[in-house]
Amino acid sequence: MKEHSLFGGLRLILKDDVLALTSEREVVAVSSAVYNGGLVRAKAVLNVHVPESYDQKLLHEHPEQVILEAAGKLGLDPQSCVGMITAADVGKFSMITASKDDLKVCAITTAGCSLAETAGENVEISLSVPGTINIIVAIDGSPTESCLLQTFITATEAKTAGLRDLDVRSTYTGDLATGTVTDSLTIVSTGKGSRVRYGGPASKLGCLVGYCTREAVKNAILKGGNMSPTRSVWKRLSERKLPIERLIAEISKTSQAKEPLLALALMMAANVDEEIRIGLIPEEFGDINALTEKFTSCLLKTDSKEIGLHHPIELDNANLDAYPFLKSLLAHIIRRNRNRPVNRLIQ
Repeated sequence: MKEHSLFGGLRLILKDDVLALTSEREVVAVSSAVYNGGLVRAKAVLNVHVPESYDQKLLHEHPEQVILEAAGKLGLDPQSCVGMITAADVGKFSMITASKDDLKVCAITTAGCSLAETAGENVEISLSVPGTINIIVAIDGSPTESCLLQTFITATEAKTAGLRDLDVRSTYTGDLATGTVTDSLTIVSTGKGSRVRYGGPASKLGCLVGYCTREAVKNAILKGGNMSPTRSVWKRLSERKLPIERLIAEISKTSQAKEPLLALALMMAANVDEEIRIGLIPEEFGDINALTEKFTSCLLKTDSKEIGLHHPIELDNANLDAYPFLKSLLAHIIRRNRNRPVNRLIQ
């Protein structure tokens, strides 16, 4: 068992598959947890790892059973616990603490992104919970109830910012993820000190909550090992669920796949296409079809001058029409690969 002393009588305990924030006395908590969620008073917040071998039907019908077992391991009264569950390794938690004047905040996060999603999209899942971001935010202060709810919103926004910082994409659509399908958040306050009325992003408390949560989410995701900020441009393109996965896979195997200027051009094209797809079109672009033709013409002129190619290659994929600049660039890459091996595809 490992223990970390925090502040205000709070301790963080890691024992087997349970990560617990405990308090010497009752604290106020606002939580979306599956067990004892809502606005409650509690002496512990549990984040419990559920192995893949666990009966998933039983888990979803009776999630309290997992929490009861975990509370028993730590000798805690289940009625005084708030309980969250996850398939992520709770031993890979991330903890970030910050303070300003008389306020202290600590964010404790575990994260898995295999079921990342974007709010508002259609999502179909099985009973399993392989990807979950669970966050516990501890505040050494005395926020009002409305302030606590404000910090709940701030922490949620910060979680999304942490996902954006690593370009985490929805498993379902490839859009920028806003969370996972089973995220949970609990915020507790010790009730010490003078009353705090504001917890929005611009407030002193909100700044601390936002910073700690954002950094804790990023660090927890990085500990998972699949979302390195230096991951290949080809991996990042595949995460966007573009209708060219086979084409990307083939090009990524070529000797030119690691060419820096090629990677730069691909990311620029993909980002511009993404903004066009959601209607973010700068007025300077003018007519997109005309601009795409000019872009394609520039690429063709480069090929004509350098390797004597004068005819464009058409990619017969109607789904690619939604990605005009990436489509033109990929055709350029294929054209050069088919006719003459070169050290650089973009020069």
